[in-house]
Order: sequence, then C-alpha cells, then structure tokens
Amino acid sequence: MGGILALSSFTLLADSSLQISSHKNDELLLKVFVFGSLAIIFAAMSFVLIRLNKRLKNNISSHQATEQMMSKLSSAVTNSGASIVMTNADGVIEYVNQKFCRSNGYLHHEVIGQSIDILSPESHLENETRQLLDNSCLKSAWEGEALCVKKNGTEYWCAITVAAVYNKDRIITNYVLSAIDISALKDANSKMQNLALFDSLTGLANRRLFIDRLHQSVLSARRHKHTSAIMFLDLDQFKRINDTLGHQAGDKLLSTIAERLKTCVRKQDTVARLGGDEFTILLNDISNNDKISSIAEYILAILKKPIKLGKHEVIVSTSIGITIAPSDSTCSETLMRNADMALYRAKERGRDGYCFFTEELNVRASHLMEIEHEIRHALSNDEFYLHYQPQIDLKTNKINSVEALIRWRHPVKGEISPNDFISIAEETGLIVPIGDWVLKKACSEIHQLNQDSGLDLRVAVNLSTRQFTDLRLVNTVNNALETAGMPARNLELEVTESMLMQDMETVIDQLNRIKAYGCTVSIDDFGSGYSSFSYLKSLPVDILKVDREFVRDIPEDLNAMEITSAIIAVAHKLNLKVVAEGVESEDQRDFLDINKCDFAQGYFFSKPINYGDLRTFFLEREHRLAEAV
Repeated sequence: MGGILALSSFTLLADSSLQISSHKNDELLLKVFVFGSLAIIFAAMSFVLIRLNKRLKNNISSHQATEQMMSKLSSAVTNSGASIVMTNADGVIEYVNQKFCRSNGYLHHEVIGQSIDILSPESHLENETRQLLDNSCLKSAWEGEALCVKKNGTEYWCAITVAAVYNKDRIITNYVLSAIDISALKDANSKMQNLALFDSLTGLANRRLFIDRLHQSVLSARRHKHTSAIMFLDLDQFKRINDTLGHQAGDKLLSTIAERLKTCVRKQDTVARLGGDEFTILLNDISNNDKISSIAEYILAILKKPIKLGKHEVIVSTSIGITIAPSDSTCSETLMRNADMALYRAKERGRDGYCFFTEELNVRASHLMEIEHEIRHALSNDEFYLHYQPQIDLKTNKINSVEALIRWRHPVKGEISPNDFISIAEETGLIVPIGDWVLKKACSEIHQLNQDSGLDLRVAVNLSTRQFTDLRLVNTVNNALETAGMPARNLELEVTESMLMQDMETVIDQLNRIKAYGCTVSIDDFGSGYSSFSYLKSLPVDILKVDREFVRDIPEDLNAMEITSAIIAVAHKLNLKVVAEGVESEDQRDFLDINKCDFAQGYFFSKPINYGDLRTFFLEREHRLAEAV
C-alpha cells in the first residue's frame, strides 16, 4: 500500500514538472534529480520495511523459544530430584514441587500460604548448636546444612541452597530454596567418625581420641594449675584365657572389663582401649596423689571380681602404670611413654599392682635403649660367642651332650652377663636374631668337634618364646643344620614350661614338626612354673630338666629331695629322660644317681667352657676314666 502511494506521488510530481518547464534543459535535469531522489527514498523505505519485517519475525521466534524454555524450566523444577520451595519476601510458601511433597508427606494445598517455619523441628528450637530450616536461612544467597521435620514428625538433614529473586528496583520479592536429603550421608559420616574415634568392640575411646583428649587435658592442667593422671592397664595372662576359651570369650571378657572401668571413673574422665588387652584412663583435675592411688586400688579390686564366660568363671588381675601431668611432663607422647614404663615395672614386681613413674624409670629406659643399640652392634661385629656346659650320663660317667650358653665380650665394657641383656633382647625382639645366631654357631662348632674327635655329642640350644612361636622355626633349624652339615639327631631344643602353657593345640603342632625333623625336645627348668604332669602326657617331648632350685637344696631340704625324686619317678613313667641342673656337690650327685636320674650338669662336673677348651676337656676326662678302670 505504501508503495502504491509513493508511485502516485511520483507520477503527479513528474507531470507538473513537464508542464512548467517542458522546453528548458534545466527542467530535464530537475526531473532527473527528482526521479533519482524519489528512487532513493523508495529504496530506503523498502529496506527499512524489510528490516522491520525480519525483526518482527525474529521477535516472534524468540518469544516462542522463550516460551519453550520456560516450559522446560517449569517441567524441570516440577520434576526435579531436589525439593524446590519458593517463598515471598516474608518466608511464606508460594510454591513447592512434587519432590517436596513426596519427601515431606504434605499435599500442595497444606503448605501453600504457610511459613517456611513449618519445616523447623520444634523440639530443637532452643538448640543453638544446630541450624534449623526457618526464616534465618532466607538470605540473598546462602548454602548450608539444616535440620528439618516432615509432616509425621520425622527429623532429617538437608543440604540447602537459597537464592533471592529481585524486581527491577533491586528489591527482593521472593526466595527459592533447593534442598537435598542428606540424612543417610550424615549417618554414614557419623558411623565413620565413630570408627575413627571409638573402639568397635567396647565402645571406648580409641588411641586417636585418647591422645587428643590427653593433649587438651595437659594444656588445661598447665593453664589452670591442675593435675591430670594417665593410667596404663594391661590384663595379666589374658592371652592364656583367650587361647584356652576362644576369641569370642576373649571379646566378652574385654567388653566386661570396659564396662567395669567406666564405673570406676567420673564423667569428665576418659577410658580408652588402645588395642588387645591394653586400656588407658585419663583422670582430669585430680587433687593429690593419694586420690590417684585410691582409684588404682579400687580398679584392681573391681577387675578381680569373677567374670562368667560361658560355662567358665575366670578371675583376671591387672597391672597399672601411672604418670602425672604436668609434673612428669607436659608432652603427650612423653606421658604415654612414662605410663608404659611404669606399667612394665608393675609387671616386674609381680603383676596385680600399680606403679608410679619415677625418674629412675627414665634412666632405666635410657639404659635399655643403650643396651639395645649395643646388642645390634654386637650382632654386626661378632662380639657374641658360646660357652658349653657338659651333661654327664650318671650311669657311665661319660659326656652325653653339652648345653650351649651365650656370652658377650663388649669391646669397652668387657664381659657382659646374659642376665644383663637377654631380658632386654626379649623385650625388643632382638632375641630372634640372637637365637638364630646361637643355633647356627652351636651346630657348626659341635659338628666340627664331632668330626675332629670321632664323638657323637648332642648340643642343647635354648629357644626363646618368640622363636618357639615362629612358624618358620623348622625352616630356621633346617637351615642351621644344613649349613653346619650336622644330623638332626645331634640337636636338642630346650623350651620352658611357660612356652607350653599357651594354645595347647598350636604348641603340640609345633613340637610335632620339630620331632618329625629328627631333633630332640626337652623341657627346661621343670618345677619353676606350672609343674603339672597332666599336660606332659600329650606333649611330644623327650627330656625333662629338673630346675636347679630343687637340686641346690639337696640334701639339706627334705622337701626338695622328695620333689626331685618324685619328678624323676613320674618322668620315667612317661618314658622321659631326666637331666638335673645345678649339681655342685658329691652328695647331690649321689642322691640323683640313687634315684635313677639319667643325666646331670653343674659345677661339680664342669663350669661352662669355651669351644677352644672343650676338646681338651673331653680328652682329659676320657683319660681319667680310663685310668679309673
């Protein structure tokens, strides 16, 4: 229509111009100018109209796309996996999606027009330690965890994101909340935290939590001039009970002990289980040491009450080591070490008691560390050597075997008694490499002696508890014998009664492996421990060694004589050979001979002698026996 009007106007103007100046050239030029101008105007108008038409089409398309997008967004919000809530500026709910209704048990009409506080648990309104879902969450932008409540009263945790909606004047008109139920995640996290901080069997604090509370207690004690006490507890003979009655009974025993310990302390104190049968107690704000002693004595008495484990009733004693902060130390690690040292001193004193840490224990610990270092150095530098004490056949007066005894020649301190380092080696685990060295050295030297002299001596080697319980023991023995080239019949392995009173099935299995290899097995120091003949019937052993404490008092002590003769008689009934240790007089030898003891060793026959003198000793003894004949 616009084009037609423009064309008409153009025609009229052209006719008028022809009438006015038809004969003049300038009129022609004017026409050309006018027509050109009109053409340009027409073209410009057409271009504008085309652009407007295109823009209109684009606006229509954009509006349709926006409508489609809004529809998608609406569908996404409605069907979202998160609970979506929209409120007005005052926190009144205007919209909730389907997920919200399913999760909280409400119908739409039940929450529209309600305050967001409807989701806030009333029972926790006074609890400032927890964030609740209420108007306090409505901020321009907020993220966090909040405790909510469903229609049926069930409380749960949500991770919530809050976003504000503004009008053109930048005034908040609405809030949009997106919430995800994280109750399962919170529960799993709580369980993980319990596993990280509490003992799963007893429910007591574990080492990690105990150390943290100890650190806080020490800081408080130092700041407020209070006293804290740390107790280390170890159940006496727990392993024997656990092995005898089974791990289930052992677990019940530990749980019972834990419950009893909790009754011995106050709420502000901490009872923890470090592992195995080791417990710790942290006593906060203690007035004096007498109070600590009273608590320790009370714990000892409470724990000794009988405990029913299935058909069995057991009594467990306890050893306790005690250290005090801040007087002993303000370092948590040092305090733990102090209590541990005091615990070992309590055990050394006979168990079933308690001991306070003293500086003397610290000095002793330093000495133990020094000896441990020197033992390692001695193993590397061949400072150990062996002495051998002969065992005499009382029927023939000939040497039947020798017992290998370790000696230590320190390059600076000189000779160091086994009494000064064997126990330390046991504690540190160095007894294993020491025992392996003794085994190899004894086999090598005695086999060489047998080869050189034509003898067929047996060498007796003492096994430590750690060696005996090592499943690789037979391989170690095999390696020592093969390296030396010595037959297994020439090796006697000595074990103590205490080693045998563990898990009987395991002990018998280990002894059978040794016996199957061809070695002789003897029980050393019989009479010093349990001294029960009943278990001997089932043990595959060959020799019984009577403890020197009985032999020493012969013939002055009638009881010692009766016990020794009884041991010999019963051992023979069980087809066991008997060796008497510590024979120092002719009267003792004669008594043993009269009572049919098989072998004897002691200073009466020979002191322990080194390998170099051993062959000379044999030759001289053989010469004396030949002259006597």
